[in-house]
This record gives sequence, structure tokens and C-alpha cells, in this order.
Amino acid sequence: MNYQIGPWQFIESRCVVVAENIERELDPLLVKLLMHFISKPQQIIARQELVEQVWRQSFVDDNAINRAISELRKQLSHPVEKAPLLKTHYRKGYSLSVAVTLLTATELTTTEQAKIGLPSKTAIKESLDSKNVGSTVIETLTEHNNLESLDVVKSNKSKQYGLYGLVLIIFFTLTVIGWFVIQKPVKSEDIAQFSVINTSTKITPSTWNIGAESVPLLSFDKQFLGYSNSDMMTQQSRAYVKRITDQREIQLDYKDYDVSILSWQHKQHSVLLQATKLAEQQCLMVLIDLHEFPNVGSKQVIRDCDLRYTGYAQLDESGKFLYYSEYKNKQGGAGLYRYNTFSKQETTLVPSSEVMFGVLIPRISPSGKYVGYIQATQGQPFSLFAYNLQTTETKRLFQAEAKSISFAFDWIPDEESVHISENDRLTTVNIADNKTTVRKISPYISPYYIAAQSLNSFYFSPSQTQQFSIFKVTDLFSQKMQGQRLYESQGNNYNAAPFNKDGYASTLFVSSRSGSAQLWSDTQGQQTQLSDFTVEHGTPSFGFVRMSGNDKFLLLKINKELTFFDLQTNKLHAVEELKGLKIVSYAWSDNSEKIWFIEQQATSYQLWQFNLLTRELNKRNDIAPYTLINNNQGKSFAVTNEELVRLADNKRWQIPKAQQATSFHAINTEYLYISDGISRVARFNLANSETEEVHVNFKSFSFNVNDNNELLFNRRDVKDTQIKLVSW
Repeated sequence: MNYQIGPWQFIESRCVVVAENIERELDPLLVKLLMHFISKPQQIIARQELVEQVWRQSFVDDNAINRAISELRKQLSHPVEKAPLLKTHYRKGYSLSVAVTLLTATELTTTEQAKIGLPSKTAIKESLDSKNVGSTVIETLTEHNNLESLDVVKSNKSKQYGLYGLVLIIFFTLTVIGWFVIQKPVKSEDIAQFSVINTSTKITPSTWNIGAESVPLLSFDKQFLGYSNSDMMTQQSRAYVKRITDQREIQLDYKDYDVSILSWQHKQHSVLLQATKLAEQQCLMVLIDLHEFPNVGSKQVIRDCDLRYTGYAQLDESGKFLYYSEYKNKQGGAGLYRYNTFSKQETTLVPSSEVMFGVLIPRISPSGKYVGYIQATQGQPFSLFAYNLQTTETKRLFQAEAKSISFAFDWIPDEESVHISENDRLTTVNIADNKTTVRKISPYISPYYIAAQSLNSFYFSPSQTQQFSIFKVTDLFSQKMQGQRLYESQGNNYNAAPFNKDGYASTLFVSSRSGSAQLWSDTQGQQTQLSDFTVEHGTPSFGFVRMSGNDKFLLLKINKELTFFDLQTNKLHAVEELKGLKIVSYAWSDNSEKIWFIEQQATSYQLWQFNLLTRELNKRNDIAPYTLINNNQGKSFAVTNEELVRLADNKRWQIPKAQQATSFHAINTEYLYISDGISRVARFNLANSETEEVHVNFKSFSFNVNDNNELLFNRRDVKDTQIKLVSW
């Protein structure tokens, strides 16, 4: 095998690294060591792993390891490359700091082709000219496909000659097609139709700290890459900045706060951080001066921020105006705002919407003329808009296809164009003339954030950065609080609901442990798969589960459609009359024969009741809730901005102001439980209206509660991910 490692070509069969006129021979130990690093490019490899896998011993003297690493680093040093290709990570291990590429015969230098007996480009051309096409091409393809020997093809002359004509036809056809691809101009009608260009890309890991690495951000001159990192054990958020030329990296901090990166100041080497203290409900935007990188300069608090919304904000070049998105009403969407850091005055540029999610991730264009932003509506495809700061006009640049939210867009450097990623499709739009290019990226990627490096490259962090587990908490509001992860497995476990099965207290939950999301139950420690959703259901995407009062039926959304699951027959039933409606919340009515649901309309929410027996649909206009919940007896409740309403008899409770702007709710016979989805959980006593509140040190996105006041949280833990560079 032959590999490209930075400026070097490593020829394994000859145990040498070569670069132009430089050739260095490696001893057998260094070859083994280098091959182990090649097998895990840009990953940190611990010393003990090297002892076990390279030396194949249980113990090796530290000096021997140090000498070997030092010698390999010396052999890989190059006059042009200033940064060492073999990087030391203090108390962690070592890694190759560059990507590794497997080379084919045609990718080797002419000198190296000659040394290992392969035809050079000149020789191939001469062979083609002398009509020895079959032999030469077959030999080259043989090496390209890593066959055991070139003699495999040569040994059967009759088969070889039989392929001459076919190879000539293929070669001629590809040549003609290639010429037309190069010469054919792109027609305007092709652009208007958004024809998709299949694009093979090179994907290179660019960060390798342990933890979930996300939100890649490039400085205006593309010299520095900033990003956030979440610790897998503590969930603590951190911020890093790396100089791309030499891979020099520093970690940023602000006092004893958790920090994550928001943006680079426009055309400045200063980074805006979000600094948080969840236990104390504190959130600050802090600007850190990095003009003397790696030395850290001044740290300036720009303004407070909202813990509920870890969004995006960016300072203009002068530092006078801060552009950001923020929620202003309790359950609506975010708007776009400008904050004057001198006068402390706020101006509304795009008003907040009545429905989630509104304006997301505003970014200033390279010229400073526009602010681009995502406009997202719950349950609908997102759009990308550009707000003209000179004329105050707003222009739609892009409309997504999938009904999902993405933060994956960025301005292309030195151009008024943007990259927008939607799963494996990358759309590039010019703001002036609307010229659009759509690429299908291969291999498949699904970015959640991107940072445009050029017209033909961008950094990205993946959309899947979290692992879900069911976390049972007892005695939450006392000194005896205890937590326990339930149903450990390699798949995600979530959406737990207590119910009674054959007289035993049981738990129903969703799990992907069997390969795809399915319904499971746990009774006395015995876990059983209930559903067997197959390809006819697509890839199941589950909404929250609601158990009926008689513990016989489960109400849930699968792939955006409201359904109910019969726990006695293990069969799924669609509610055909409700297909196509934008249902954002749902619950059982008290008698388990009717259901309540909230339909999202243009700028409001509408409450409906549907009878599963008579198929009647009735509207209720006296309340406008934003979520529905059931207790364990099947009683149904609605939560409005200010009240809890029991739907059967219209009994109402006033929710305390401190708990009104919240995200998730659960209820039993005694309490309404309320969570902000970040770090706070409160419970409201239904008998005396007293409220208790507590801080939790884990992140959840929903929860449920049984009558013993045991809470079942959907806990979110980060997965180990990398930021990668895509280029073509």
C-alpha cells in the first residue's frame, strides 16, 4: 500500500517516505508505528495502545517510546511544513495532524512509479500511441484495485486480448464525454431548474479533542477555526480556537462559567462567547480579543442573554451593533434584533413570530451589507432570508424541502453568495442574480452547522451529536435525591411512560436498540419489544407518547402523522381523518374514546377534540393552549401561557410567573411538574398552589412522572464527534 501523508508519500513495500527529491528510509519499528497512526488518522492514540499494538508487549520503557516518537517525528519533518506532522497531546497521547490518503498507481510521482515498476504517465501515453491500450490500462486498473499481482491479468493472454476492444471503446467514450463536460456552458434554464450535480468529495477530520465538537466558525481571513466542545462525562461546554496553518490551538474561558462559541466579530480577530452558569441562571455574551493569538487579550461583557435560547449573535466590525435573535413572547418564535452597545438601545429588524421557532442564527455578510438568517416554523421546511441593512428589505434566498430545522448555512468568503446544507444536498445561491447551484455530496453527510472556507469547501459538524437515555430521579425536591439510568443499551432510549400491565407497575418507552426505533415495555425487569415497524412505515420518527387511562392504547406521532397503538394486539392504527394536519400536541380525553389535539395554524394554535368511535371533530374556542398532557389516570389537561386547565370540567390553576415561560410539563394527581429543558425543574402543588424549584445537573428535553413522584427524564448526553472539512 502507498499513502499520502501531508507532503510525504509513504511507500510501504520499500519502507520509505518520499517528497520530490527527498527520500528517507524508515526502520521496521518506525514502519509499524507509522502504520498504526495511519490506521487511525487524526485520532489521539494513547501510549499504552502503542505499547500493546506496536511493541505488542504489556510494558515498554518510557524512554524507548519517547525515542521512537521523536525519531518518527524527525523523519516526517519537512522543510516546507513548519508544524510537526506527529502531534503530542499532553497526558493523552499522539496523533497525525494531517489527513491520510490511500494512493493508486496513477497518483504516485513519476519517480516512484519507476522505482516500483509501474508505467509513468509518459510510458502510458507511449503505450496508448503504439496501440498497446489493453495491456497498459488493465495493468493500471489492476494496481488501482489492489489485486495481488500484476501477473494475474498477464497470465491469461486470450482474455486480455479479448478486452482490448472494450477498453478502447470505454476510453474513447469517456474522452468524448469529458470533452463535452468541459466545453458545454451552463445554461440559465438549467440553473433555474436547480439541476443536481453529483459531487464526490474529500472529507478530512479537522479537530480531535474528546467530546462533542460542533459549531465550526472561520475568521474573516480564514486563518482561524473556532468551535465548541461538550465534555462527554460532565456535559460542560468549552470553546477552542485553532490557527489553521500550524494547528496551534488554545482553549478560551471566562471566570468559572461554561462557555460556547457564538461568532467571530465581523472582520476582526475577536470571538463572541456565550458564558453560562446554569445553577445560577446566568447567561452573558462575552467578547474576547485574539489579535495577538495565541495570547488572549481583553474580555468584555457585551450584554446579558437568554438561557432558554442558545442561539447566535454577531458584532459588526466597529463593535457598535450586535445582531442577534431572541424570543420575546413566551411561546412564540424568535425575532431579529439590533442592539446598540453604546446607547444600550434595542431595535427590532424582523418581528418575532406567533409560532415556534422564528429567526435563527443570523450572520453578517462579508461586505457588511446583509444579515442572513434562517426562518423556521415548527413542522415546516425552513427558509433562508437576507435582510438588507441599507434598504431594510428582506429577500428569500432558499426554501428547504424537508420539514426540519438546520443551522447549516454560511456566507462564502469575498462573495455575496451563501452555502446552505440540507442533509447531503448543498445549495449555493448568489444574492444578486439568484443563480443557484445544487450539489449532492458523496459520501453522505448530514451537517447541522457549516463554515464556508471557499466556493469548493466547507467545515461542518454533524447533526447527530447526542445520545438519549431514560434517567429515573427519585426524591428530586429533597436532600435524598437519587438518579439512575434505565435500560442501558447502545441505542437511544427515550419517551418513557408509566402504565399498568397485568397488575404490575410497568414502563413503556421508545428504543432503537434493535436497529430502528420501536416501542418497548419493561415489567419487573423484563424488557419486551412491542412493535415491529418495517420499511412500509419509513424510518420511524416518534413524537411524545401519551398513555390512555385504561392502559390499553398509546397515542403518538410517527413520521408526523398521529396514530394510536393497541397494546393488547400490538397493532398500529392511523387516524386517517387527521392526516396532513400540523398537530403540535395531543392527549387522550378522559374516557379513552376521544382525543384532544392542537393544530398549528398560520399564526395561532387551535384546540380540537376528535371522537375515535363516531369520527366527529369538534372545535374548542374558549382556550388557546400550546401543549396538552395526561396524568396517569388518563385525565387530560391543557397548558396556556398563564394557566393549567383540566379539560373535563374547565377547572383552572394560575401558573406562577416564574414558571410560565417554560418548555416541558408532566402531571400526576398531586403536582404539575415544569421544566425549562435546561437546568430547572419546578413543581406546582395542585391542592395549595405552592411551588418548589430545583436545579439539576443534566440536560433533558422532556419527562414524565408516576404517582410515586418518580420522574422519568429523557436525558441528553453528547457523543464523541469531530469537525470535518469537505472539499471538492
